[in-house]
Amino acid sequence: MSTAEISDNKWELEASRPPLATTTGILQIVVVAAFACLFVWMLSFALQGIFGAKRDTLADQYGRLTVDGKPAAAPAPR
Repeated sequence: MSTAEISDNKWELEASRPPLATTTGILQIVVVAAFACLFVWMLSFALQGIFGAKRDTLADQYGRLTVDGKPAAAPAPR
């Protein structure tokens, strides 16, 4: 191996190591962790909406509303 190849390999080895001891490296880890937490937080609300308890909101009553915006009358019992 030539001296240039040895120095190139040393540079590649140094570049492949994550910068854990520097402030920018720590900041990058913190930012990625914050975005991961934000994603998990949003996903938890989506799962809560899918599998959570059903609530009777106005959006749920949309199909049962009449023209004046009030719930439709219940059908007469037979």
